[in-house]
Amino acid sequence: MSELSTLRHSALESERFGLRISRAEMDDLEEKRLVGQIIADSVDVAIIRLPAGLRTASSRLSRHGLPTLHADTLVYYTLDLGTHVPRALRNQDLAFSIATITDAAELQALVETTFVGYTSHYHANPNFPAERILAGYLEWAGGYIDTSSTDRITWVARRHGAIVAFACCKFNEHASTCEGVLYGVHPAHAGGGLYGDLIRHTQSEFKARGFGKMEVSTQVWNYAVQKVWAREGFVLARALDTFHVNAMLSAADRIVEREVLFSNDQVERFALASGDTNPLHLDDAKARAAGFEGRITHGMLAGAELSRIFGTEVPGAGTLYLRANMTFLRPVLAGQAHRLRILYRSSPGSRTTQAVATITDAHGRACVLAYNDLLANR
Repeated sequence: MSELSTLRHSALESERFGLRISRAEMDDLEEKRLVGQIIADSVDVAIIRLPAGLRTASSRLSRHGLPTLHADTLVYYTLDLGTHVPRALRNQDLAFSIATITDAAELQALVETTFVGYTSHYHANPNFPAERILAGYLEWAGGYIDTSSTDRITWVARRHGAIVAFACCKFNEHASTCEGVLYGVHPAHAGGGLYGDLIRHTQSEFKARGFGKMEVSTQVWNYAVQKVWAREGFVLARALDTFHVNAMLSAADRIVEREVLFSNDQVERFALASGDTNPLHLDDAKARAAGFEGRITHGMLAGAELSRIFGTEVPGAGTLYLRANMTFLRPVLAGQAHRLRILYRSSPGSRTTQAVATITDAHGRACVLAYNDLLANR
Protein backbone atom coordinates (compact mmCIF):
# COMPACT_ATOMS: atom_id res chain seq x y z
CA MET A 1 0.00 0.00 0.00
CA SER A 2 1.57 3.27 -1.10
CA GLU A 3 2.02 6.24 1.20
CA LEU A 4 -0.55 8.24 -0.78
CA SER A 5 -3.18 5.55 -0.25
CA THR A 6 -2.92 5.62 3.55
CA LEU A 7 -5.95 7.10 5.25
CA ARG A 8 -4.82 10.09 7.32
CA HIS A 9 -6.65 12.03 10.00
CA SER A 10 -7.54 15.60 8.95
CA ALA A 11 -7.32 17.63 12.14
CA LEU A 12 -8.40 20.93 10.57
CA GLU A 13 -11.52 19.53 8.91
CA SER A 14 -12.37 17.47 11.99
CA GLU A 15 -12.30 20.56 14.18
CA ARG A 16 -14.28 22.60 11.65
CA PHE A 17 -17.16 20.14 11.30
CA GLY A 18 -17.08 18.48 14.71
CA LEU A 19 -16.59 15.05 13.14
CA ARG A 20 -13.66 12.65 12.87
CA ILE A 21 -12.58 13.15 9.25
CA SER A 22 -9.80 11.36 7.39
CA ARG A 23 -8.48 11.66 3.83
CA ALA A 24 -6.70 9.57 1.24
CA GLU A 25 -5.75 9.85 -2.42
CA MET A 26 -5.43 6.46 -4.08
CA ASP A 27 -4.32 5.11 -7.44
CA ASP A 28 -6.81 2.27 -7.04
CA LEU A 29 -9.37 1.24 -4.45
CA GLU A 30 -8.21 -1.34 -1.92
CA GLU A 31 -11.61 -1.56 -0.31
CA LYS A 32 -11.00 -4.27 2.28
CA ARG A 33 -7.95 -2.50 3.65
CA LEU A 34 -9.72 0.86 3.56
CA VAL A 35 -12.84 -0.45 5.30
CA GLY A 36 -10.68 -2.04 7.98
CA GLN A 37 -8.87 1.22 8.62
CA ILE A 38 -12.08 3.26 8.70
CA ILE A 39 -13.56 0.93 11.32
CA ALA A 40 -10.33 0.63 13.34
CA ASP A 41 -9.93 4.44 13.45
CA SER A 42 -13.64 5.10 14.19
CA VAL A 43 -13.83 7.50 11.25
CA ASP A 44 -17.00 9.55 10.73
CA VAL A 45 -16.29 10.73 7.17
CA ALA A 46 -13.51 9.44 4.94
CA ILE A 47 -12.82 11.71 1.95
CA ILE A 48 -11.33 9.53 -0.78
CA ARG A 49 -9.96 10.69 -4.14
CA LEU A 50 -9.52 8.19 -6.96
CA PRO A 51 -8.72 8.47 -10.68
CA ALA A 52 -11.92 9.47 -12.48
CA GLY A 53 -13.75 6.57 -14.05
CA LEU A 54 -13.61 4.10 -11.15
CA ARG A 55 -17.36 4.48 -10.76
CA THR A 56 -17.66 1.10 -9.10
CA ALA A 57 -15.92 2.53 -6.03
CA SER A 58 -19.18 3.58 -4.42
CA SER A 59 -20.82 0.17 -4.86
CA ARG A 60 -17.66 -1.66 -3.77
CA LEU A 61 -17.57 0.26 -0.50
CA SER A 62 -21.32 -0.02 -0.04
CA ARG A 63 -21.04 -3.81 -0.28
CA HIS A 64 -19.04 -3.62 2.95
CA GLY A 65 -21.85 -1.70 4.61
CA LEU A 66 -20.40 1.81 4.44
CA PRO A 67 -22.70 4.59 3.12
CA THR A 68 -20.78 6.18 0.24
CA LEU A 69 -21.58 9.07 -2.06
CA HIS A 70 -19.86 10.56 -5.10
CA ALA A 71 -19.23 14.17 -4.06
CA ASP A 72 -17.55 15.69 -7.13
CA THR A 73 -14.97 15.31 -9.88
CA LEU A 74 -11.83 17.41 -9.64
CA VAL A 75 -9.89 18.30 -12.81
CA TYR A 76 -6.20 19.27 -12.82
CA TYR A 77 -4.47 21.42 -15.44
CA THR A 78 -0.69 21.77 -15.77
CA LEU A 79 1.68 24.24 -17.40
CA ASP A 80 5.35 23.98 -18.38
CA LEU A 81 6.71 27.28 -17.07
CA GLY A 82 10.04 26.64 -18.72
CA THR A 83 8.62 27.02 -22.21
CA HIS A 84 5.60 29.21 -21.53
CA VAL A 85 5.80 32.98 -21.94
CA PRO A 86 3.15 34.67 -19.75
CA ARG A 87 1.20 37.37 -21.51
CA ALA A 88 1.02 41.00 -20.36
CA LEU A 89 -1.71 42.07 -17.98
CA ARG A 90 -4.88 43.44 -19.55
CA ASN A 91 -5.71 45.67 -16.58
CA GLN A 92 -2.87 48.11 -16.15
CA ASP A 93 -4.55 49.80 -13.16
CA LEU A 94 -4.00 46.74 -10.93
CA ALA A 95 -1.35 46.86 -8.22
CA PHE A 96 -0.14 43.41 -7.13
CA SER A 97 1.61 42.73 -3.83
CA ILE A 98 2.27 39.83 -1.47
CA ALA A 99 -0.40 39.70 1.23
CA THR A 100 0.67 40.26 4.82
CA ILE A 101 -1.09 39.84 8.12
CA THR A 102 -2.31 43.44 7.89
CA ASP A 103 -4.38 42.39 4.87
CA ALA A 104 -6.08 39.53 6.73
CA ALA A 105 -9.37 41.23 7.58
CA GLU A 106 -9.87 42.72 4.10
CA LEU A 107 -8.85 39.46 2.44
CA GLN A 108 -11.23 37.39 4.56
CA ALA A 109 -14.10 39.73 3.75
CA LEU A 110 -13.31 39.30 0.05
CA VAL A 111 -13.15 35.50 0.38
CA GLU A 112 -16.55 35.48 2.09
CA THR A 113 -18.05 37.64 -0.68
CA THR A 114 -16.46 35.57 -3.44
CA PHE A 115 -17.30 32.08 -2.20
CA VAL A 116 -20.70 32.58 -0.55
CA GLY A 117 -22.47 30.74 -3.38
CA TYR A 118 -19.67 28.44 -4.51
CA THR A 119 -20.41 24.69 -4.51
CA SER A 120 -17.70 22.21 -3.55
CA HIS A 121 -17.60 18.53 -2.66
CA TYR A 122 -18.50 19.41 0.93
CA HIS A 123 -21.95 20.60 -0.19
CA ALA A 124 -22.81 17.12 -1.45
CA ASN A 125 -22.65 15.77 2.10
CA PRO A 126 -25.61 16.48 4.42
CA ASN A 127 -23.31 16.01 7.43
CA PHE A 128 -21.47 19.27 6.60
CA PRO A 129 -23.44 22.47 7.47
CA ALA A 130 -23.14 25.13 4.74
CA GLU A 131 -22.04 27.87 7.13
CA ARG A 132 -19.08 25.77 8.28
CA ILE A 133 -18.09 25.10 4.69
CA LEU A 134 -17.78 28.84 4.05
CA ALA A 135 -15.83 29.18 7.29
CA GLY A 136 -13.43 26.63 5.87
CA TYR A 137 -12.60 28.86 2.91
CA LEU A 138 -11.91 31.69 5.32
CA GLU A 139 -9.53 29.51 7.35
CA TRP A 140 -7.92 28.27 4.16
CA ALA A 141 -7.18 31.73 2.83
CA GLY A 142 -5.99 32.88 6.26
CA GLY A 143 -3.47 30.06 6.33
CA TYR A 144 -1.88 31.32 3.13
CA ILE A 145 -0.79 34.63 4.65
CA ASP A 146 1.00 33.00 7.55
CA THR A 147 4.41 34.68 7.55
CA SER A 148 6.02 31.63 9.17
CA SER A 149 5.13 29.42 6.19
CA THR A 150 7.90 28.56 3.72
CA ASP A 151 5.75 26.78 1.11
CA ARG A 152 2.79 29.08 0.46
CA ILE A 153 2.12 32.64 -0.60
CA THR A 154 -0.83 34.91 -1.40
CA TRP A 155 -0.85 37.75 -3.89
CA VAL A 156 -3.53 40.43 -3.75
CA ALA A 157 -4.56 42.77 -6.55
CA ARG A 158 -5.60 46.29 -5.58
CA ARG A 159 -7.62 48.76 -7.54
CA HIS A 160 -7.79 52.30 -6.17
CA GLY A 161 -6.27 50.98 -2.93
CA ALA A 162 -8.86 48.26 -2.29
CA ILE A 163 -8.23 44.52 -2.67
CA VAL A 164 -10.37 43.28 -5.56
CA ALA A 165 -8.77 39.88 -6.23
CA PHE A 166 -6.42 37.37 -4.64
CA ALA A 167 -4.39 34.26 -5.49
CA CYS A 168 -3.41 31.75 -2.81
CA CYS A 169 -0.60 29.49 -4.02
CA LYS A 170 1.70 26.83 -2.66
CA PHE A 171 5.04 25.59 -3.92
CA ASN A 172 7.77 23.01 -3.51
CA GLU A 173 11.19 24.47 -4.27
CA HIS A 174 12.93 21.10 -4.16
CA ALA A 175 10.59 19.67 -6.81
CA SER A 176 10.39 22.99 -8.70
CA THR A 177 6.58 22.77 -8.71
CA CYS A 178 3.91 25.28 -7.75
CA GLU A 179 0.13 25.32 -7.57
CA GLY A 180 -2.60 27.92 -7.78
CA VAL A 181 -4.79 26.76 -4.91
CA LEU A 182 -7.48 29.39 -4.44
CA TYR A 183 -8.27 32.32 -6.73
CA GLY A 184 -11.00 34.87 -6.20
CA VAL A 185 -12.33 38.06 -7.79
CA HIS A 186 -14.79 40.44 -6.14
CA PRO A 187 -18.13 40.06 -7.98
CA ALA A 188 -18.31 43.82 -8.57
CA HIS A 189 -15.02 43.62 -10.52
CA ALA A 190 -15.68 40.36 -12.40
CA GLY A 191 -15.15 40.48 -16.14
CA GLY A 192 -12.71 42.59 -18.06
CA GLY A 193 -9.98 39.99 -17.79
CA LEU A 194 -9.21 40.45 -14.08
CA TYR A 195 -9.26 36.70 -13.37
CA GLY A 196 -7.00 36.12 -16.36
CA ASP A 197 -4.60 38.72 -14.98
CA LEU A 198 -4.43 36.77 -11.70
CA ILE A 199 -3.36 33.71 -13.68
CA ARG A 200 -0.81 35.68 -15.72
CA HIS A 201 0.64 37.34 -12.63
CA THR A 202 1.17 34.06 -10.75
CA GLN A 203 2.65 32.47 -13.88
CA SER A 204 5.13 35.33 -14.23
CA GLU A 205 6.08 35.32 -10.55
CA PHE A 206 6.75 31.60 -10.36
CA LYS A 207 8.58 31.55 -13.70
CA ALA A 208 10.82 34.38 -12.48
CA ARG A 209 11.55 32.36 -9.34
CA GLY A 210 12.74 29.42 -11.45
CA PHE A 211 9.82 27.01 -11.02
CA GLY A 212 9.36 24.50 -13.82
CA LYS A 213 5.78 23.25 -13.49
CA MET A 214 2.54 24.90 -12.39
CA GLU A 215 -0.77 23.21 -11.58
CA VAL A 216 -4.34 24.41 -10.99
CA SER A 217 -7.52 22.48 -10.19
CA THR A 218 -11.27 22.93 -9.88
CA GLN A 219 -14.58 21.04 -9.94
CA VAL A 220 -15.41 19.69 -13.39
CA TRP A 221 -18.54 21.85 -13.67
CA ASN A 222 -16.55 25.08 -13.28
CA TYR A 223 -16.20 25.67 -17.02
CA ALA A 224 -15.49 29.41 -16.90
CA VAL A 225 -12.13 29.15 -15.16
CA GLN A 226 -11.11 26.18 -17.30
CA LYS A 227 -11.62 28.26 -20.42
CA VAL A 228 -9.30 30.91 -18.97
CA TRP A 229 -6.67 28.34 -18.04
CA ALA A 230 -6.73 26.87 -21.55
CA ARG A 231 -6.25 30.36 -23.06
CA GLU A 232 -3.31 30.94 -20.72
CA GLY A 233 -1.47 27.78 -21.78
CA PHE A 234 -2.63 25.17 -19.25
CA VAL A 235 -3.57 21.70 -20.47
CA LEU A 236 -5.87 19.14 -18.86
CA ALA A 237 -3.70 16.54 -17.16
CA ARG A 238 -5.88 14.37 -14.91
CA ALA A 239 -9.21 14.06 -13.14
CA LEU A 240 -10.06 12.66 -9.72
CA ASP A 241 -13.42 11.55 -8.37
CA THR A 242 -14.13 12.52 -4.76
CA PHE A 243 -16.06 10.06 -2.63
CA HIS A 244 -17.35 10.62 0.90
CA VAL A 245 -17.66 7.52 3.07
CA ASN A 246 -20.13 8.49 5.79
CA ALA A 247 -19.19 5.81 8.29
CA MET A 248 -20.21 7.92 11.33
CA LEU A 249 -18.34 5.67 13.76
CA SER A 250 -17.36 8.33 16.29
CA ALA A 251 -19.90 11.18 16.45
CA ALA A 252 -22.74 10.45 18.85
CA ASP A 253 -25.16 12.02 21.31
CA ARG A 254 -25.11 8.81 23.33
CA ILE A 255 -23.12 5.57 23.23
CA VAL A 256 -24.18 2.16 24.55
CA GLU A 257 -21.53 -0.54 24.94
CA ARG A 258 -21.84 -4.02 26.31
CA GLU A 259 -20.83 -7.64 25.92
CA VAL A 260 -23.16 -9.87 23.93
CA LEU A 261 -23.10 -13.66 23.77
CA PHE A 262 -25.56 -15.76 21.81
CA SER A 263 -25.74 -19.20 23.40
CA ASN A 264 -26.28 -22.44 21.53
CA ASP A 265 -29.72 -22.61 23.14
CA GLN A 266 -30.64 -19.14 21.81
CA VAL A 267 -29.48 -20.11 18.34
CA GLU A 268 -31.52 -23.31 18.39
CA ARG A 269 -34.67 -21.50 19.59
CA PHE A 270 -34.22 -18.85 16.89
CA ALA A 271 -33.85 -21.62 14.29
CA LEU A 272 -37.17 -23.10 15.38
CA ALA A 273 -38.92 -19.71 15.44
CA SER A 274 -37.59 -18.63 12.03
CA GLY A 275 -37.56 -21.99 10.31
CA ASP A 276 -33.90 -21.47 9.34
CA THR A 277 -32.37 -24.81 10.33
CA ASN A 278 -29.21 -24.40 8.26
CA PRO A 279 -26.70 -26.88 9.82
CA LEU A 280 -24.04 -24.13 9.90
CA HIS A 281 -26.09 -22.69 12.78
CA LEU A 282 -26.75 -25.97 14.57
CA ASP A 283 -23.87 -28.38 13.97
CA ASP A 284 -20.30 -27.56 15.07
CA ALA A 285 -18.75 -30.29 12.91
CA LYS A 286 -20.49 -29.13 9.74
CA ALA A 287 -19.66 -25.51 10.49
CA ARG A 288 -15.97 -26.37 10.91
CA ALA A 289 -16.03 -28.45 7.72
CA ALA A 290 -17.28 -25.31 5.95
CA GLY A 291 -14.27 -23.36 7.24
CA PHE A 292 -15.71 -21.70 10.35
CA GLU A 293 -14.35 -21.93 13.89
CA GLY A 294 -17.65 -23.34 15.07
CA ARG A 295 -21.35 -22.93 14.58
CA ILE A 296 -22.35 -19.42 13.52
CA THR A 297 -25.36 -17.47 14.69
CA HIS A 298 -28.19 -16.32 12.45
CA GLY A 299 -27.54 -12.80 11.23
CA MET A 300 -31.03 -11.75 12.18
CA LEU A 301 -30.38 -12.85 15.75
CA ALA A 302 -28.06 -9.84 15.99
CA GLY A 303 -30.79 -7.76 14.36
CA ALA A 304 -33.31 -9.00 16.92
CA GLU A 305 -30.97 -7.97 19.74
CA LEU A 306 -30.71 -4.48 18.27
CA SER A 307 -34.51 -4.29 17.96
CA ARG A 308 -34.86 -5.33 21.60
CA ILE A 309 -32.44 -2.63 22.76
CA PHE A 310 -34.05 0.07 20.63
CA GLY A 311 -37.58 -0.77 21.76
CA THR A 312 -36.99 -1.42 25.45
CA GLU A 313 -33.82 0.44 26.47
CA VAL A 314 -32.51 3.23 24.17
CA PRO A 315 -34.44 5.17 22.89
CA GLY A 316 -36.97 2.91 24.66
CA ALA A 317 -40.68 2.16 24.62
CA GLY A 318 -42.56 3.58 21.65
CA THR A 319 -39.56 3.58 19.31
CA LEU A 320 -40.32 2.58 15.74
CA TYR A 321 -37.66 0.79 13.67
CA LEU A 322 -37.77 2.54 10.27
CA ARG A 323 -34.73 1.14 8.46
CA ALA A 324 -31.96 -1.37 8.98
CA ASN A 325 -28.93 -1.81 6.76
CA MET A 326 -26.85 -4.67 8.17
CA THR A 327 -23.62 -6.02 6.75
CA PHE A 328 -21.94 -9.16 8.08
CA LEU A 329 -18.19 -8.80 7.72
CA ARG A 330 -17.28 -11.87 9.79
CA PRO A 331 -19.43 -14.58 11.40
CA VAL A 332 -20.73 -14.06 14.93
CA LEU A 333 -19.89 -17.35 16.61
CA ALA A 334 -22.33 -19.02 18.96
CA GLY A 335 -21.22 -19.34 22.56
CA GLN A 336 -18.46 -16.73 22.28
CA ALA A 337 -18.44 -13.26 23.80
CA HIS A 338 -18.58 -10.30 21.42
CA ARG A 339 -18.61 -6.55 21.96
CA LEU A 340 -21.61 -4.49 20.92
CA ARG A 341 -21.29 -0.73 20.46
CA ILE A 342 -24.19 1.52 19.45
CA LEU A 343 -23.79 5.22 18.64
CA TYR A 344 -26.97 7.31 18.66
CA ARG A 345 -27.15 10.57 16.75
CA SER A 346 -30.31 12.68 16.56
CA SER A 347 -31.29 14.86 13.63
CA PRO A 348 -31.86 18.51 14.69
CA GLY A 349 -35.54 19.45 14.57
CA SER A 350 -36.56 15.85 13.85
CA ARG A 351 -37.91 12.93 15.83
CA THR A 352 -35.60 10.55 13.98
CA THR A 353 -32.39 9.09 15.38
CA GLN A 354 -29.65 7.26 13.55
CA ALA A 355 -28.12 4.37 15.45
CA VAL A 356 -24.86 2.94 14.14
CA ALA A 357 -24.04 -0.44 15.64
CA THR A 358 -20.90 -2.55 15.46
CA ILE A 359 -20.30 -6.03 16.81
CA THR A 360 -16.66 -7.07 17.18
CA ASP A 361 -15.13 -10.38 18.23
CA ALA A 362 -12.62 -11.06 21.01
CA HIS A 363 -9.77 -10.05 18.66
CA GLY A 364 -11.36 -6.66 17.92
CA ARG A 365 -12.34 -7.68 14.38
CA ALA A 366 -15.57 -6.20 13.06
CA CYS A 367 -18.27 -8.82 12.53
CA VAL A 368 -21.41 -6.73 12.04
CA LEU A 369 -21.91 -3.16 10.85
CA ALA A 370 -25.49 -1.87 11.02
CA TYR A 371 -27.04 1.50 10.15
CA ASN A 372 -30.48 1.97 11.66
CA ASP A 373 -33.07 4.76 11.46
CA LEU A 374 -35.37 5.08 14.45
CA LEU A 375 -38.45 7.17 15.17
CA ALA A 376 -39.37 8.14 18.73
CA ASN A 377 -43.15 7.66 18.63
CA ARG A 378 -43.97 9.40 21.90
